[in-house]
Amino acid sequence: MKREVFLIGIVGGSASGKTCLAHAVVRHFAGQGSYVLPEDDYYVDAGNMDGFDPNVFNFDEPASKDHDLLDAHLRCLKGGQPVDAPRYDFTTHCRLAETVRRMPAPVIVVEGLHLLASRAIAGTLDLTVFVDADRDTRFRRRLARDVAERGRTPDFVRHQFETLVEPMHVAHVEPQRERADLVVENVGPADFDALARPVIARVGAR
Repeated sequence: MKREVFLIGIVGGSASGKTCLAHAVVRHFAGQGSYVLPEDDYYVDAGNMDGFDPNVFNFDEPASKDHDLLDAHLRCLKGGQPVDAPRYDFTTHCRLAETVRRMPAPVIVVEGLHLLASRAIAGTLDLTVFVDADRDTRFRRRLARDVAERGRTPDFVRHQFETLVEPMHVAHVEPQRERADLVVENVGPADFDALARPVIARVGAR
């Protein structure tokens, strides 16, 4: 008998807390094999494109993601089929040769910037959540993350945020707020277990 797969999509601005919320939800369903599937792993293979320049390539618009592949994988998972998900290297901006075998599970949490910008993906997801955080909070978190984890300099992060990230947030991320089933406000000191409760409640009420 095929296992029912419930797909939760968590979307929000860069460094809004969507990844931490996704993992908090997954912890609750860990005994069922729940896991997080990052939209970031579905970036296009930019580093191997002719003329690619990381200083000008716009990683913050929906076209930077391979949404067709992600939606195909989500549909396979809902249909009870495993998929070989890509892995992305943020230093080289290339997909790695190795993939990750993802299996169907009762609850799978997909998180990323642009999930609801794709009508196909929005229609495949069973529950959609928007994580809201103000501009200054998102910038502070992105600065700390990109310097520590992605090899960026503070000047590069600041320039990228002001010229690309925030304009793209206004154009492409913020409008998704109105399309979400649930909005979670991530203001002040974050308690992600508490923020996860309304999401978990929606899963339990299905």
